[in-house]
Amino acid sequence: MRLKVLIVGIILSLLLGCLPPIPKEPLPPEKPPLYQEQKFISPLTDDADKSSLQTAVERSLAHLAKKISAGNSPGYLQGPAGNLFPPARLYRSLKIFREILSSASDDAKFERRVREAFTFWGATSGGGVKPILLTGYYEPIFEGQLEPGGGYRYPIYRRPADLIEVAARDDSVPYYSRKEIDCQGVLQGKGYELAWLKDPWERYVLHVQGSGQVRLPDGKIFRVGFAASNGRPYRSIGRYMVEQGFLTEQELSLSRVNEFLRQHPGRMDEIFNINERYIFFRLIPGKEGPIGALGFPLIAGRSVATDKTIFPPGALAYLIAQQPVFDEAGRLRARKTLRRFVLNQDTGAAMKGPERVDLFCGSGERAGMVAGAMREEGKIYFLLAK
Repeated sequence: MRLKVLIVGIILSLLLGCLPPIPKEPLPPEKPPLYQEQKFISPLTDDADKSSLQTAVERSLAHLAKKISAGNSPGYLQGPAGNLFPPARLYRSLKIFREILSSASDDAKFERRVREAFTFWGATSGGGVKPILLTGYYEPIFEGQLEPGGGYRYPIYRRPADLIEVAARDDSVPYYSRKEIDCQGVLQGKGYELAWLKDPWERYVLHVQGSGQVRLPDGKIFRVGFAASNGRPYRSIGRYMVEQGFLTEQELSLSRVNEFLRQHPGRMDEIFNINERYIFFRLIPGKEGPIGALGFPLIAGRSVATDKTIFPPGALAYLIAQQPVFDEAGRLRARKTLRRFVLNQDTGAAMKGPERVDLFCGSGERAGMVAGAMREEGKIYFLLAK
């Protein structure tokens, strides 16, 4: 997924910087980021359920085991990070963590044993470990049909047959842009449509998140996930809206972007087409999902997306930030501390640089509310067994 689910997210990172609210796009680091061992923080608590952490750990272990068996331990990451985080060391670290997680009799013993067994590492561009920008992404659920009609007139497409052929001719020549596909209809009638949605905003959200569920009129639901992109660069529509004076930096949120577009429907195409990056989908079998960049279902609240060239895929990390709190009516009431173990299991087009982390918040409307309101300063520490 994006893969982010690929992608994620933004509406969350992609929409608003991989996701709303919209963060500023980070500048690429002047030099490759380095890692520094950190004197760790207290307390080492976890605010999410234990079973989700156990599941996320098992899935990263399975991924790393495949990497090791395929002989991909060297060069998993380039440069110093590759030497620090080879798959075999990540695998050993997760096995030790799993044993502590299952055997520690209480929180105090768990924290003591983790501190005794692990070192904590943060990424830096040379001036000390910087705070991260934490955003959220989610898996939307939208109404759709398998055929057009009755208001369902916005298609989502499977991967076109000529996509690879175009890229193979010249890597500098990308595939059709969003404007050419959605406004000029260059793919219409070629049999690539997977489903039709009622709302162009929902279609764009699906592209930004990189995966989602489609509920048919008979109540059946199927899942779609990232299959390919058109090879064009991502550009945040939220950043564009701020630059044009449509919204201020302070008021940015997923709901506010949606509200502006509802009030100014004539600007939808203009704003959407600013982001030329276009996503093609595939059907995802089974009941679990969405599928992350490592090829297995993501875990809500535990899976994070990062820059895969900087942070080690599959690795265990500890995340500290804030998270939004909503009441039963869906109103944002407060923000509370987020402290938990997470697994680096996804990536996304907006996840660039050591300061960006995207948290998978789950599926459906409630998850979308949390993801859309998450734009927090935080810290992330990667754990390695001593």
